[in-house]
Amino acid sequence: MSIVRAERDKLKSIIRGAKRFARLSAETAPERRSDALYYRMLQTYYERIIRAHGEGNLIVAHTVFFPEEVIYAMDMVPMHTEATTWMITLFTGESAGVVSAGAELGLASEICTPHRGLAGAVATGVIPRPDVVLWSNLVCDNTAKSGELLVKLTGAPGFFLDHPFKETPEEIAYLAEEIADMVRFLEAVSGKKMNWDRFSEIIARMDRQLELIREINELRKAVPTPFSPQGFMQLLTADYLFPGQPEAIEYLTALRDELAAMVRSGKGAVPQERFRLMSFFLPPMYLTGFFEKISREYGAVSVTEPFFTFWGEGKLDPSKPLESVARKSYMIPEMRMYGPLDDRALKSINRCARDYRIDGAIYYADVGCRHACATIKLFKDQLAEMGIPMLTLDCDVVDPRVTSEDEVREKLEQFFELLEACRHGGKGRTEAAEAIGIGIDVGSLSTKAVIFSGREIVAHAVIPSENESEASARAALDRLLSETGLRVDGLPIVMTGTGGKSYETGYGRHGINTCLARGIHHLYPAVRTVIDLGAETTAAIRVSPEGDLTGWENQDKCAAGTGLFVQQMAKLMGVSLEEMSALSFRARSRAEISNTCAVFAESEVISHIHRDPPTPMPDLAAGIYASMAGRILAILKRIGVEREVAIVGGVAKNSGLIRILEEALGFNVIVPEEPRIVAALGAAIIAREKAGGGGS
Repeated sequence: MSIVRAERDKLKSIIRGAKRFARLSAETAPERRSDALYYRMLQTYYERIIRAHGEGNLIVAHTVFFPEEVIYAMDMVPMHTEATTWMITLFTGESAGVVSAGAELGLASEICTPHRGLAGAVATGVIPRPDVVLWSNLVCDNTAKSGELLVKLTGAPGFFLDHPFKETPEEIAYLAEEIADMVRFLEAVSGKKMNWDRFSEIIARMDRQLELIREINELRKAVPTPFSPQGFMQLLTADYLFPGQPEAIEYLTALRDELAAMVRSGKGAVPQERFRLMSFFLPPMYLTGFFEKISREYGAVSVTEPFFTFWGEGKLDPSKPLESVARKSYMIPEMRMYGPLDDRALKSINRCARDYRIDGAIYYADVGCRHACATIKLFKDQLAEMGIPMLTLDCDVVDPRVTSEDEVREKLEQFFELLEACRHGGKGRTEAAEAIGIGIDVGSLSTKAVIFSGREIVAHAVIPSENESEASARAALDRLLSETGLRVDGLPIVMTGTGGKSYETGYGRHGINTCLARGIHHLYPAVRTVIDLGAETTAAIRVSPEGDLTGWENQDKCAAGTGLFVQQMAKLMGVSLEEMSALSFRARSRAEISNTCAVFAESEVISHIHRDPPTPMPDLAAGIYASMAGRILAILKRIGVEREVAIVGGVAKNSGLIRILEEALGFNVIVPEEPRIVAALGAAIIAREKAGGGGS
């Protein structure tokens, strides 16, 4: 297939998808005219790109946060490079190919996939080769370098727009002159002159566009909010692709009117609004439908996005189009993240949290975006001061290989449980002295089950997990029932763990961290921080005085610091887990082992073993544990440590690791007698409460 054919086919996929959604919107929700208008906008945008060369127009590729108003005013066809790559991912599901193509060009995995995918899309002909490339340094270094790479890949003439960090009269004047230079460049390349009257008209419409967005944001403050759970992505697209265009005005006006009508009638976007959320940055594009579904399922609605839809104040002057474009760039919500971080970002978070009455926040932490991820703890701490929890959701905007739908669902459900607990603070729980509850925790290596009655653990079982999670749950339950003589009929059972969804009990499933909080609170009411050292994950959770989960951080993308990691290290050393622990107590020093990557750590252990002379085994064991302790402390730092601290999970039985971790913390920790069953215990306690005294 020729490159031109490949380009057209990909863009036609977007057009077909947009047409289909526009038709479905008109048929199923005719009262929501704005949805059909939005998809028609997308259709129009990409049809223009396909027709551009046939109609004698230049395609001008530009990076994110670029003044497209100039391109439209000069009657050229803009192509937003990152957004086009996202749309191809959204409508075709093809992201791995373009991301891999970007990697083959030498772009490292540390670079975010929108830019790696962009380079791969151009190199493989997935998006059209532009006639001109325009780029700037907004909002990160990757954007600036991506523009240079596009020029190199396409051979097209390019212009770099240098955007100052600060907003002063001098810097606005400098930026306006930069834009004027760009106009002269485009005139020379295209042979067209700037249509200044059209430019002024576009600025006037852009000013109206900003007014409409602010009006929409005001309507979103209503309780319940009338705005679609994930509708901010449409607002973002209108801004990215249609600044100052009639289509955007028509769409935003229709949306504003629809929302106003819903507010007047007291109607919300979801059947029952439960959680009002603040969203930081972009959710994975490939899970757009899933996010909309789970938002409606749990009544969770994004009501504000400080760095995407919360525009700065100010008006644009059509009589001064160059200066207006320069000033508008400082109103862009993302500008609060540009350059040295100052109090603009934190003030906007506080204001949005207060004005929109949010219950929690979700931080979509794109694993390749160092620019955004550097602020995770800062934003989390800022919200914590207001009593607002924040979920950090490690993900990737376009690459589904990083995070699956199941992983995201598990974390969101856990977060919604946390928000519910924060709202009620343990009130309304009922316990009957003779009631029975059963909890089953299905993990990757072992399955744990507990029967709880009165204030005691009646029986517990720990068995190896089978290939099928349901079989593991049934086997653990059968073990308990045979020991106690109970029958399963009518008994309240709550599931938890990675395989907790596999066995339907009628009493549902609860998140592992919620269950850990409840279990540890029963055993040790003074504990406020729990470290969970599982087979495949390491987590740190915070527990309230009432035994509710109030926050957590986990590491599930790398094996370093987990039970599987310890097993592999012991195997390399040729010793059992018990022998490895005992060896560490005889160490005279600690071997240097990487605490950042399991693969690197394994290579270093092999190197230590084969040195001449080899590193003493006690020193090697202690070094491995010190490496793990470093990983654990890094997670604890993100959530904060409040004493007392307990350690649970299978790895908590490793006394060598516990000793070194206590040295690093500077105080002793609590390890339950059977640290593996704490989550199952918490699930059993919840099961008894759900039964309301039944199942005795």
